[in-house]
Amino acid sequence: MRWLRFCGLLVGLAASTGSGPALAAGPADGPGCLGVPLTECVGWLRATLRLDERFLASAMARRHQTDVNGKPLGGGLVTVNAQLPGQTDVFVILLHLRPDDTVRSADSNLLYGLVEANTETLYDRSGLYEIASRLIGRRCPGMTKLDLYRFFENSVKPRITHQRQDLSTGINGLHRILSSSGAVPFCGGVALSYGNRLEWRGAQNPEAAAKLDQFSYIELQ
Repeated sequence: MRWLRFCGLLVGLAASTGSGPALAAGPADGPGCLGVPLTECVGWLRATLRLDERFLASAMARRHQTDVNGKPLGGGLVTVNAQLPGQTDVFVILLHLRPDDTVRSADSNLLYGLVEANTETLYDRSGLYEIASRLIGRRCPGMTKLDLYRFFENSVKPRITHQRQDLSTGINGLHRILSSSGAVPFCGGVALSYGNRLEWRGAQNPEAAAKLDQFSYIELQ
């Protein structure tokens, strides 16, 4: 559940993305990121997304920092704040690196939860294909939106388990449901996993809550 540490990165980022318009390239036409050198991965993301360049430059510079004893700090992680072309919603990509600076795995939050999604429109709203296809790249040639959506609906969803946490009680009690699928083999040697955190206050039943806080993400490796 490492994503719980990164939820705060989404706050206030929408105004800070700074790269120019993305180039006209299909999201699955490039090298992607998995197993790819970091500079090539970032170049591909830069060509197809709007990136916060100032934040990215800082993250790139810190990726192999060590303390005074030479112990690695940060675990070879690069955080990328991005927007899809023509959209204002900001999402966060986490690139986990091997010692040789290639990308071992990549995570991203989604723009809409998928636990209840069952139509192409709702899957589109999540950004699942637009984000995942950029990270996977040519490893899955010919992959279409519906290929990915049907894989998620028929192979990932049946593996999702839910853990409820009632963190406090009373009229303003805090409740949480953590959902996760574990890694499910997909294509091109890629495995996809899904996680979701649903949090609310007050009513025991989330459907009766006045406000729901939901955070969904995928992990690709």
